[in-house]
Amino acid sequence: MQNTVSNFESLNVEDFSAYAGEWIAVIDNVIVEHGPCFKEVYKKVKLKFPMERPLIGKVPEKNLISFSIG
Repeated sequence: MQNTVSNFESLNVEDFSAYAGEWIAVIDNVIVEHGPCFKEVYKKVKLKFPMERPLIGKVPEKNLISFSIG
């Protein structure tokens, strides 16, 4: 689990800006695949890197607004 956390924490916020609203796959601190569909991103990354365990996550939209009530 430590490796997964370090992959995520090592990416800068500006690295995500080009992928707003898309799924990204990260291996060794590098975004290796991206796209709008999780299944497609997963299939492509497993074809390119069959022995790796990528970190896959969705990048929030650029105009995401969060409200807290309470």
